[in-house]
Amino acid sequence: METSEVWRVYYNSDELANDSDKSFIIPDHTEWQILWIWVELATTATVGNRQLEVRIQDSTGDLIGILAVASVVQAASLTRNYLFAPGVADLLGFRDTDYLTTPIPVTTFLDMTQVLRVFDNNAVDAAADDMQVHIQFAARSVLS
Repeated sequence: METSEVWRVYYNSDELANDSDKSFIIPDHTEWQILWIWVELATTATVGNRQLEVRIQDSTGDLIGILAVASVVQAASLTRNYLFAPGVADLLGFRDTDYLTTPIPVTTFLDMTQVLRVFDNNAVDAAADDMQVHIQFAARSVLS
């Protein structure tokens, strides 16, 4: 297998409404290194505590690893912002009422066909909460 040593920085996002479960599939012949993940979550009035989780799955949906679980839950009828990134503080409460940082491993590499999933692990109102996910990552080509 031949691998390019040229890394480039890219940005990807999913801003579709009425969905608090987002998945990003790593394209064929590509490797990603996750640099940061920004999440904006606006919850409906449906009662329940949402908790954001970032995980890696294989192409069949099997769990490979959990990168992060937010240390704080989010209740109904709120909008909050989350930053998952290496080197950030693991905040135990929302700063300025709406901002939370959660660390992820410094070297998070994903292989082709693996899936990066960001979701409310309690699935309180998964088809109605509005979650926007923005990802900054480095990528390189892998030739087989």
